This record gives sequence, C-alpha cells and structure tokens, in this order.
Amino acid sequence: MVAKVRLKGLNTVRSRGRWYVYRRATGECLLAGFEGTRDDLQKHMETAEFLEAYNKPRLDRTNRQYQPETLGGLVHWWTTEAPEFAKLMPATKDDYIKAYKWLEPEFDVTLADIEQASVYEVRDKCAKAKWPRFADKMVSALSSMFGRAVKRGKMAYNPARGVEKIAKSDPNRNREWKAWEQKSVFEAAPPHILTPLMLARYAGYRGQTIQALSWRHYHKDPMTGRAFEIISSKNDEVAWMPVVPALQTYLATLDATSTFIATKRNGTPWENEKQMQTAVSHFLKRMEREGKANEGITLHGLRSTFAAALRRDGADVGMVASALGDRSDRMGAHYTRHVEREQKVIMAMRSQL
Repeated sequence: MVAKVRLKGLNTVRSRGRWYVYRRATGECLLAGFEGTRDDLQKHMETAEFLEAYNKPRLDRTNRQYQPETLGGLVHWWTTEAPEFAKLMPATKDDYIKAYKWLEPEFDVTLADIEQASVYEVRDKCAKAKWPRFADKMVSALSSMFGRAVKRGKMAYNPARGVEKIAKSDPNRNREWKAWEQKSVFEAAPPHILTPLMLARYAGYRGQTIQALSWRHYHKDPMTGRAFEIISSKNDEVAWMPVVPALQTYLATLDATSTFIATKRNGTPWENEKQMQTAVSHFLKRMEREGKANEGITLHGLRSTFAAALRRDGADVGMVASALGDRSDRMGAHYTRHVEREQKVIMAMRSQL
C-alpha cells in the first residue's frame, strides 16, 4: 500500500499495520516500523528529526560539490559542523534548512562576492517566488550563518545584517487576549490544550519552552511555594519563575504521565514545538468560529497577556523583561506598548472619567 507524501523522492509503504519510508533513488530506509495512522505518519515526517535524516544526503552533497569559499560550502559547514547550529531549537533548524534549500541555485557564489545589495536582490526574488514572510526567514537564516562565519574569519562582514523585512508587520499579531476570551476558551479547552495555554498565560512562556518544560523544572520554593527553574535557550542563564497560585492549583490536577508537563491527548510528550503549536492553533481557530473568541488569538498572545497584566499591576518595563526571561528592557516595552498607550489615554481623559 503506497501513500503519497509531500517530500520528494520517497516511497511510503505500509506492511502488517506498520509504516516504512524509503528513499526511492537508493532504497535507503529512513523510517521503519512506525505505528499509527497515516496522519500520525505525516506529522512525524514533518518533525525536525525526520527532516534531518531526509536532508542529510543533500547536505553531504554540498560538501562534495562546493568549495569552502562558496555559499554552498558555508551552508555545509554551518549545518553540519558549527556548534551554534546544533544548539538551535528543532523548529528553527527546520526553517533554516528550508531556506537554504531554496537558495541552492546560488550555492556557487563565492562569499567574497556577496554584498548587502545581493541579499536584497535574493530577498526580493524569494518573496515573489514564495511569499514575503518566507523571504524574511531566509534572510534571518543567512544572517545567523554569516554572523558566525565572520567570527571564524570566513567572511569579512555580515551582509545580511540590517536588511529590512519585506513582510508587513501586523500590529495585532499575537495580541493580548480579552478577559472574556480567556474565560470562554480556557473553560472549553481539553487538558492537552489547556496546559500550554495555562503555562503561557501565568508563566509567560514561549511555545518552545512549554513543549520542553519538565516536571523536574518544577520545585518547592521557600518564597512562593512553587517555582520553575529552567536554562534559557536564548542566553544559557538559569531563569527562575515563581508559580502563581492559579497555576499551582491547575498543575496539581494533572497526572504526570510523562516527564514533560505538556503532553498530547494520550499522555505522551509532544514530538516537537511545531506539533504542539499546530494542535493549539487548530483549537483556537475553532474557538473563533464558534464565537468564543475574537479573531487573532494565539498561544504567543498569552505571553503578551501575561506581560500586560504585570505592567498594569505596576511593574516597569525592566521588571516585565526579567519576568519574560529577556535581558533587554526593550522586550518588556515591546510586549506592553499597548498598555503604555492605554495609560496615556486614561491620563488624558482622567477628568472626564
């Protein structure tokens, strides 16, 4: 029984209730004995683990076909040898590899010939061939790689640094949730969806942190009763977060079916951040269709909600940034800029209220 898959050059076969995935050209087995539905298989084939196995021959070919001083040679070094790339979150690695794959026609270009104007040119071409947000991610993938190349003496400067985004920013993207939206959505959410929502709302965590959060990060604390202690993926620092009573009460109701706090419906860990985010996003879209929330609610929007609540309670932008696990006060201001405007309007109209 052969099923169609989105990745090119693969044969997907089901035998005795299990799935096997082979590379058509070489017969190499990339996945053997996978149990589950076809949808489960498709989701697994979208994980960073499977994509890494799928892309490895291509990256190996890069090493053989392109000289070190070319873009292709640099991509090979970055994706297979650089320790910084290995530390990236799986979803970020996946985005970068997709961007580099699109850039393959440019791999013969020598690094010395790449100028900022060249990056703008390829960005514009990418936006037309794909879409603007993909083009911006491609530039980010280049900038991350070029920045490390400069530190290794492989390039004189980073030509992608400072390149403006081509996608128009949506000011309402990842907006703060209204109080009634929180109530209606949280009441309707099943446990495997509610847990990520609670951790985003009451701890301010990003999706990647939520997916990786373990019960071993959850400790007794003399000051607050309970607290999370994690190593921030952004700066490798220990981030301490007191757990508010509402979240403590909720966590006490969960069955620890896994070492991870956020799990799928069947109690097993999410395979990656993307799988969890997709499930949450589909649920939130349904809530919008059913009128239980206005358009535009996202999991990351609850991080904004968390930050806004702190700001309204008197925390300054530096305090908010610290609570969010960011070093820069700028991020505290970013998440609460709408609260600043709100407070100015209240001040302007205080005599009429």
